Amino acid sequence: MDIVGSRTLCSTFAAHASLWPDRMWLLFEREDRRVLYWTWREFLDSVHRAANLLHSMGIRAGDVVNLHLTNHPAHPQLILAASHIGAVVVPTNPNSTDDELRYLIEHSGSRIVFTEQKCLQTVRAVVATLSDREVVVCRTNGDQLPTEFRVYEDELARQTTSPPLGEGSTDRVVQLLYTSGTTSRPKGVMLTNANFIYGGEVFRGATGLRLEDRHIISLPLFHAAAQCHALWPSLVTGCSVALMSRFSATRFFGQAVEYDATMAALFGAPLRMLLNQPSRSVDSAHAIRNITFAQSLTAEQYDEWHHRFNTPLQQLWGMTETCSLPIMSPLVGERRLTAMGRPVVGYVVRIVNHQGLDCDIGESGELIVRGIPGRSIMKGYFKDPEATAETIHELPSGTWLYSGDNAYRDTDDFVFFVDRTKDLIKRSGENISSIEIESVIMSMPDVQDACVLGVPDPVRDENVVAVIVPKSSAKLSTEDVRTYCETKLASFKVPQDIRFVDKLPRTSVGKIQKNVVRDELLETTEGNSDGKQSR
Repeated sequence: MDIVGSRTLCSTFAAHASLWPDRMWLLFEREDRRVLYWTWREFLDSVHRAANLLHSMGIRAGDVVNLHLTNHPAHPQLILAASHIGAVVVPTNPNSTDDELRYLIEHSGSRIVFTEQKCLQTVRAVVATLSDREVVVCRTNGDQLPTEFRVYEDELARQTTSPPLGEGSTDRVVQLLYTSGTTSRPKGVMLTNANFIYGGEVFRGATGLRLEDRHIISLPLFHAAAQCHALWPSLVTGCSVALMSRFSATRFFGQAVEYDATMAALFGAPLRMLLNQPSRSVDSAHAIRNITFAQSLTAEQYDEWHHRFNTPLQQLWGMTETCSLPIMSPLVGERRLTAMGRPVVGYVVRIVNHQGLDCDIGESGELIVRGIPGRSIMKGYFKDPEATAETIHELPSGTWLYSGDNAYRDTDDFVFFVDRTKDLIKRSGENISSIEIESVIMSMPDVQDACVLGVPDPVRDENVVAVIVPKSSAKLSTEDVRTYCETKLASFKVPQDIRFVDKLPRTSVGKIQKNVVRDELLETTEGNSDGKQSR
């Protein structure tokens, strides 16, 4: 027996609801600032209604539905409903373009799209080209919704609170979370009920999350961070959740005070946005006792944070593929926030060189994590056995997930991040594939060569920079490139800085030397801060 047992997300929720039916579980602040509340029993009733709605629309075990939404109670309702009936949920970024969303719906086989009014233009364009896809629209405010689609809240109200037959199980995949990687298309990470339960238990132990806590969630729920650093650990622990429609730097600590929050999950970029706000009385009037986050601040920013906000920070490292957080700052003692943390109970971590041998202290190598597929690490990539085999390796010492991140450790086993080997750009908590952007730019008729990479940004972690070799006869402008990218990519992927050069440095086997390009960019960034440079 392990810490998961035979539990699913839904069975765990139901067990808590039987113990504390009248305790508050979720409050949701809508965009119009109206606040909705659910007790454990009320929310379980809504989950059963959602499960019956899925059944009424023909969804059975193994079928897939898409959540194309900003933060909304439909996220936990439908994921828990899928956990009960054995279905699969695919959350997607509501800022996705037509091309991006179409690929995700087609690749995953999603049969229903749950969305909101602000996303309807994209959703309409996508489903018009696909057959047998239904659309259900969720209310985010009190606005009048279009009559051509079902309305989620109205459909829920028509369903019974008696649950349908459940075919969910611990080892069933309950979500596909698509993550950018080294290929031009995102990969679908298969995560089971066991993954989320295991991750929630590990997080609870490493952060001291407790029953009386209230976790404020303002990160987007379509992203693994909000789910794995906050939502599901709160469910596993039995504590309550304050869900915000979005992150607001101007309102975050005021919301924390208003809703009695004691825990929060953020990224480096939101932390810096908070530091950039003018000082206010609510900065230290809240009751938040711990904030988990990823991506480092500077030493000066850490000092300002602790002096101004009086809230401990706990850094962590993980991937969608690990579901949980194998490395975290220690809860007790020195946290050493310049490091990602130490390996936590429940995971074994190594740093290895190209020969697969353990690196010495201070030596950089690839970070790998030992685990059980479908339990402590992902089950694999959906419809991509080759990518799965490249990431999950069977060794004599066990099954290891190769992260593609370079790191080193010190004498106290703190792990320090160095760089990424998968050409990912991290911008405001989003992982962006440079190759995906390169493939879009290379599809322009006037482009001969292109290189996309990230350079440090004091607020958003990294800026997306495109270095382009135009064809000799082309008259290409930065605006041409930006406008073209805006039609193919979500806004956060569009390069902020576009440079034109005569050629790109390459290795003897033809690979672009991104390290050389990056060094040259860093030397010239200060003198070209307007983001427009011609040949």
